[in-house]
Amino acid sequence: MMSRRSRLAGTAAVLSLVALFVAPAAQASPREDAGPRAKSATTRALDLMPKKIKAGLDIRFAFRRYALCAASNITPSSRMTIINGKKYRVGTGICPILKGWTVYNETLQGTKPTVDGPSTIWSSFGTPASFPQYSPETGWTVAPGTIRSQVLGTDGNEGMANFWGFPCVDSKPVNIQGKEYPMATCAGPLMENITNTPVSLGETAFTNAPTSATRPVGLALVTRGRLVGMEPFFLTPFKTE
Repeated sequence: MMSRRSRLAGTAAVLSLVALFVAPAAQASPREDAGPRAKSATTRALDLMPKKIKAGLDIRFAFRRYALCAASNITPSSRMTIINGKKYRVGTGICPILKGWTVYNETLQGTKPTVDGPSTIWSSFGTPASFPQYSPETGWTVAPGTIRSQVLGTDGNEGMANFWGFPCVDSKPVNIQGKEYPMATCAGPLMENITNTPVSLGETAFTNAPTSATRPVGLALVTRGRLVGMEPFFLTPFKTE
């Protein structure tokens, strides 16, 4: 009996000694589920995009911080949104953050959808003298906006995107010739016009994006409604020349 107790005591001592050496190693290795990974700027922007939007037309002006996507090329995502009963695929793009006079739609970026917090911002229109723009040929440059027209679906074009009044999040700044420029990652609908109505391939659109852009941010020719003939204003708001 004593011999059995001695053997049990010896076994317990060995197990305790093993645990003493194993436990620190186990504690030093972080668990894979120790915490959620930080979301990317693209995911955060997509998460802000409402699944359903009721858009009206209430044009306002303000001097404030905004994201200008006029020369951006948009990447489609798997997300969808419904705007005024129509379903659209949502895309994302990188847009420079500016501060100045902007024209916006109050029904989108003033009431619903609501975007709060210092890390969120709205895509909007303005007329800066120059702003950061990207193209595969030249990389990032700071230049005035250059308006061009294109028939949707020609010369490698696969459509357009409307980024007027949709949510963005602060993302990594871009360094251009030694100077850092603040950037936003924005979300918005593909093949939708500033009138919050669908556009189709074959329609004429206007953009500041380079010809290499497959899905440039822009606006299509408005053929009906209150914004007929207003394309020059939205392309160059506040221009004095």
